[in-house]
Amino acid sequence: MSESTAPTPEPLPAGWLRLDRAGWWGTFAVTPLNGIMLGIVPINLGTTTARSFDISIWWGFLMALGAIVPVFLVLYLVQRLRYPQAWVSFDRNELRAGRRVVPLADIVWARLEMFDRKRAHTRMLTLRFGAESGPRASVRLRGRTAQTLPTAVTDIVAEIIRRSSIAVPQTPNDPTGRFARYNYPGSLGRADALEVVLNPPTIDDPAPVLIA
Repeated sequence: MSESTAPTPEPLPAGWLRLDRAGWWGTFAVTPLNGIMLGIVPINLGTTTARSFDISIWWGFLMALGAIVPVFLVLYLVQRLRYPQAWVSFDRNELRAGRRVVPLADIVWARLEMFDRKRAHTRMLTLRFGAESGPRASVRLRGRTAQTLPTAVTDIVAEIIRRSSIAVPQTPNDPTGRFARYNYPGSLGRADALEVVLNPPTIDDPAPVLIA
């Protein structure tokens, strides 16, 4: 995949710009702890209450069903705190998520998540990027119905990538990154990240990354 040579769009928007939270539900759903807590906590609460008050187990079952909603809300709030809304300022050259703020040059990783819907013949693409142990953001490059980002949003995300220091992770056993595609599935370098932002591949295009 070759690096795009498209010129930087001018002028860039001023002030803090809110980035898309695309892929948030996917992150929530695939977090194992969320599924475990959502299943175990309500059941334990219902059975414990039924035994403590010597009532029918069916009442305990109903209590477990009723507890699913508050448990979900707690997990939802925790997830929001872990992955706060991301903002970018080109004036300040910074990325902000919650109370954490870093220079755009501190953005060092990018990961592309891809899901092919073969029956619908579409490809969903979500790009995640962020600083090491710092703010992160996610942008849906191609949606369920193959829709892509508006031009203005594409320009913003592309400029973030241009100002970043994104690189494919390396290991002592692979200092050149030759096998990074296999060691870190989904990871992109800056040039490839910029390319998928400007030209999100369709299901008919070769897969830009190796998906685990």
